[in-house]
Amino acid sequence: MVNIADEYKYLVKVILFDSSNRIVFPVEESLSTYKYYINKGLYTIRIEMNSEVSDKIITVNKDRDYLVASNNFKLPHSNIIEPPQQFSSALLGGDNVNTYGSSYEYYTSPAIEFSRNSTFDYSGGNLITANSSLFIFMRFPSLEKYKDLREKWDKSFYRDFEIVNDFGEPIIIFDSQVGIVVNEYDGWIAFNAVLPHGIYYLIYHGKEPRQIPIYVFKNWHTQFFITLGEVPLFGTIRIFISKMREFNPKDETNKYIDILLDKLQNKDYSIDENLIEIVASGKYESPMLGLICSYIYLKGAQKKNDNLFYRISNNLRQVILKDNDESPDLQALDILLVEHLGNTNYSKRDVKGTPMLRIGFEAIKNASVKNNTLIPMNSINDFISETLYYDSPFNTFQPIKYSRNSISGLDLENILYKNKFRRYSKPYFSPNEILQNTSSSENIVGQVSSQLDLSIRNVLTPRVIHLIKNSDINSDSKENWIRTSISDMINQNDNLSINEISNQLNLSGSTISRIFEDWKREVGGSK
Repeated sequence: MVNIADEYKYLVKVILFDSSNRIVFPVEESLSTYKYYINKGLYTIRIEMNSEVSDKIITVNKDRDYLVASNNFKLPHSNIIEPPQQFSSALLGGDNVNTYGSSYEYYTSPAIEFSRNSTFDYSGGNLITANSSLFIFMRFPSLEKYKDLREKWDKSFYRDFEIVNDFGEPIIIFDSQVGIVVNEYDGWIAFNAVLPHGIYYLIYHGKEPRQIPIYVFKNWHTQFFITLGEVPLFGTIRIFISKMREFNPKDETNKYIDILLDKLQNKDYSIDENLIEIVASGKYESPMLGLICSYIYLKGAQKKNDNLFYRISNNLRQVILKDNDESPDLQALDILLVEHLGNTNYSKRDVKGTPMLRIGFEAIKNASVKNNTLIPMNSINDFISETLYYDSPFNTFQPIKYSRNSISGLDLENILYKNKFRRYSKPYFSPNEILQNTSSSENIVGQVSSQLDLSIRNVLTPRVIHLIKNSDINSDSKENWIRTSISDMINQNDNLSINEISNQLNLSGSTISRIFEDWKREVGGSK
């Protein structure tokens, strides 16, 4: 018998191998017990937890009971199998601190303290009635690791970060040390501010620069964690949505979020029935748990719980996260709901901002192949299509090039709200432009379709086509998978339409159109 301690239920999978390395299947299996009838001999018990593996070789010459538990578990016998230690950038733990080996007290205590106390006054003295906040906590794997890295640096670890709003205007520039708390002895940074609900971005400008969307929900508190190394470890990002402003390391729902994020990263869209039950009851306390689990279920092939996830998705949008209709994740969830159920509708309007989770962005991108209005040309989701990274279940991409006014210091009252995404000259066929100049929905669909169905021979000059075929535009094209793919496709057939390229690459026609516009401008020599 292999029994699972309560703290590891839902987390652990047991696999038994015989001496020939063949799997021995249990005669009984549950969340807490694996029962085997086996012959005497040598066996290996493998414990899998969040992609980590721990093996224990055992000799069986009589009936034996084992318990998967931490090494400080009090037992009348010594047959304890300790699972692989878990690591999370979020300082998770409970009464058993050994579950997460990275939750050191010198990080946990400041995380709790600054999760409930503001480090920055966003209002500038003006009254903000928002009951929502953003808490960001960055730290290193350990104090020892931090000290080893610190000796190699020529500048402090926090200087390359900033937080910007939806227009790209800086709210906090970490290099100024204004509005953040930095501990250069232990290696951690904390930011906390009451903010109006909406989308914000954490931007890293150092080696391997990234931009990360973080949505602050009305009447909820967003908590963001990341572990740092020589560069930020973007795969360790954890984001929670909490009703309480204070971070609770003992919150059981957070460990299930860890499990689900691991599934997302491994493209495992199967969910255990017992975990579904936990999500169904825990979504009101942890909307992120409900959101991630809904993403996974609706992306997968399971159908048994369709009605349940229809209710969960609607509860997230209409009840739990009410008045957050602009959330890109909720819009993306609607798209997956339609694709999974096939009998509901979603809004065809363009998505403002971009989802926090990569699966949400990919849902919008995939749907935009048939509905170009979801991703307008020169929008943030348009640019992300070219610069998306895949090393995190969260949505991270190369920083957008904002056109900023000259800003002195952090005087937010003097910032002009004129900063927009970079713009190009008039595109060949912008779906947005057609939408603005047409009142009939039938005409809209017809005009957009007809423009995108044109052969590129009709929209690009021979010189541009020649240069695209020869990859002779610039060095960026050679390192960009989309542009390289388009070049290869045109080399094989230069009579393709935008829609044909869009369908083959599974990208919005707006993005393909904008790339052609880029190429035309580059050939013309304009800046």
